[in-house]
Amino acid sequence: MLSDVDGNGKITAADARLTLRAAAQLDTLEGVYAIAADFDADSTIKPSDARMILRVAAKLE
Repeated sequence: MLSDVDGNGKITAADARLTLRAAAQLDTLEGVYAIAADFDADSTIKPSDARMILRVAAKLE
């Protein structure tokens, strides 16, 4: 599922946290997890992807 970075079936702040850690190169995401973290589908995981995932988790999008 798009934005479900931890693969638990839900989009939460934890998904945004994992995305932000990947953007800061503190963690590495691969395969479907990297695809889920790349919110804007530009092949790069960035802090803005984490922000958008957090907005989805907070039901602002």
